[in-house]
Amino acid sequence: MKILLVDDEPDIIEILKFNLEKEGYEVLTASNGIEALEIAEKTVPDIFVLDIMMPEMDGIELCGLIRENKKFDKSVITFLTARKEDYTQVAALGIGGDDFIAKPIKPNVFLSKIKALSRLVK
Repeated sequence: MKILLVDDEPDIIEILKFNLEKEGYEVLTASNGIEALEIAEKTVPDIFVLDIMMPEMDGIELCGLIRENKKFDKSVITFLTARKEDYTQVAALGIGGDDFIAKPIKPNVFLSKIKALSRLVK
């Protein structure tokens, strides 16, 4: 299972990558939406984990571009977010997101969510 983590906070990427690799996932990382699209085109991740607030291209815009591309029809998208407003979640799910993971991230909850999303990919 290939996962693309997209977040502009290196500490978050490092912690999540470590925990995912420990569970046997192949993990790719990007620090913004533009970089993520380039990586995704080459690798076609099974799961995208997108931060909502990022420079250059936010996670909601990135999700929309992913969903427009047939190459990613079987991919699952979840968002990492510290934002709790209803309109943020409505926008993110409305554009094609499948789930949310709240910040601050608890590694055991994060892994449980990823395992559940993995079942959607298969």
